[in-house]
Amino acid sequence: MQVRVSRTPRWRNSRLATLLAFALSACAVSQVASGAEAAIKLFEQPALPSALATQSLMLDVTLAGQRLVAVGERGFILLSDDDGRSWRQVSSPVSVTLTRVVFPSASRGWAVGHAGVVLHSQDGGLSWSKQLDGEQAARLELEAAQQAHRAQPSEQSQLQVDAAQQMLQEGPDKPFLAVHFFDDQRGLILGAYGLAFATEDGGASWQSIRERIDNPSALHLYDIHEAAGGLFIAGEQGLLLRSLDNGQHFAALDSPANGTLFGLLATNARGLLAFGLRGKTYLSEDHGDSWRTVANSLPVTLTAGARLADGSLMLVDESGRTLLSRDHGQSFVASTLAEPTYLTGLASSADGQVILASSHGLARLPETTAQRSPGSEQ
Repeated sequence: MQVRVSRTPRWRNSRLATLLAFALSACAVSQVASGAEAAIKLFEQPALPSALATQSLMLDVTLAGQRLVAVGERGFILLSDDDGRSWRQVSSPVSVTLTRVVFPSASRGWAVGHAGVVLHSQDGGLSWSKQLDGEQAARLELEAAQQAHRAQPSEQSQLQVDAAQQMLQEGPDKPFLAVHFFDDQRGLILGAYGLAFATEDGGASWQSIRERIDNPSALHLYDIHEAAGGLFIAGEQGLLLRSLDNGQHFAALDSPANGTLFGLLATNARGLLAFGLRGKTYLSEDHGDSWRTVANSLPVTLTAGARLADGSLMLVDESGRTLLSRDHGQSFVASTLAEPTYLTGLASSADGQVILASSHGLARLPETTAQRSPGSEQ
């Protein structure tokens, strides 16, 4: 961990980053009516029921058994039991933006977001409880740094303690941006300024794993993906990390990218795709040891990707395009929605249809949009 001299949110350099962080200034605190009154903490305030929830910014969507679960701004959590044709809001214990959601099984899932919140569901997304927030995370960081300093005092370990104390003083203003669970018990969460925590007991307890990650500049960590025989992390300034021991340690890879990478996607048994700022896309077919650029005709930031039910790969970007590959990421065909919108996430429904998350809610992708059309190769 490194002392951070600047608190300017570095992820504001792109439109995607702005969406992920637009609520940052309000996620931890705010609205103090008088000095005698405590600040209202939005991570302690349940999300309000809203008729507009289904039309609001949704940042991620995933499948929990046969059910679709989506998360987004203001703590909104939406469910669909008819393959994305209709959605309903369920109760959420927080009012901060939720950025990612995963379900390693049909019943047990986790969502993460602003103010360092981690939510957990044990019933397929019907109900949620808060397992962690930014205040608790900061204390865990400080305890880990102090313990390391006591075990092996040094100038560097003292700097780590100082940085953790600074984090605690600043309050819960740092979002989690990625989550991965191996099963119902073991999981990792990552976020801004190199935040990284692990659980071995389904989120009942968490521990800082910052020291396990080769990220001395505390760059933002945007995605984590299991692929090509390892566990990979993508982040700010082209950061690529790989673990070959199930997340116990992450080593930096030689990255082909200078700009931020927002996502990762497995292409086949050995392949991995990394994508992000200005539409840059890179393919590795040797477990991340080497990379080559994949052509993309438009320099528009790619925001999310998924393997579809038929095995093809799809990426989406901030202009409302979908990019489809049927050759394991070697090439992509681009299509634009009839009504373009800022796309932020996607998943396959139980019936194999593509579900898109966007700045205007969620929608089923028209089947014709996913078809390969002659002359549209990039």
